[in-house]
Amino acid sequence: MNTTPSSQLLLVEGHDELHVVSKLLDRYRIEPSFEIEIKGGFDELRSSIYNEVNAPHRRVLGILADANEHRDGRWQSISDQLTEADCEVPDDCSRTGAICAGPRGIRIGVWLMPDNQRQGELEDFVAEMIPDGNPTWPRAKGYIDEIPEGERKFPPGKVTRAYVHAWLATRRDPRPMGIAITAGDLLHDAPIAASFVDWLRRLFAF
Repeated sequence: MNTTPSSQLLLVEGHDELHVVSKLLDRYRIEPSFEIEIKGGFDELRSSIYNEVNAPHRRVLGILADANEHRDGRWQSISDQLTEADCEVPDDCSRTGAICAGPRGIRIGVWLMPDNQRQGELEDFVAEMIPDGNPTWPRAKGYIDEIPEGERKFPPGKVTRAYVHAWLATRRDPRPMGIAITAGDLLHDAPIAASFVDWLRRLFAF
């Protein structure tokens, strides 16, 4: 198998995903054999799938996307693009992430944040990495909950995002999510993170 960076690629929506993946791998002391490419949003990621599957020398392609409020719709949208590219797509994304065969013997993987089953996004994944019993977490949630709905600038489906960023602001040095993993504020070996890293291991065979 060609293991040059361009042969193995993980597509992500934005910078936060790139940093979280990179810092998780650092904590596991894994030197990735793949590149991570930011697509700038779900629509851009989805529309790039056909060409990325069929890129010259491609051997492995991972797709990391938020489920958001419509998990089934997100899976179907990605599945449709992969099917068009002659991939053998399963009926649904399993709890441990999807891995399937593509054309020319390449491997394709899909992970829907947070856990392939629920609606949500990267922050829902990160929320499960906050240590149990952390005293600041309920206080950060309480702060957000006390903001009157008429004064909130975020939609109802983004409450967990607000919780997480309020909590991150309480750290010794307020940090982005990826840096909080490096600092040990977030548990890199939380079950949800370990499952995600295992999917990466199986997909990219490291």
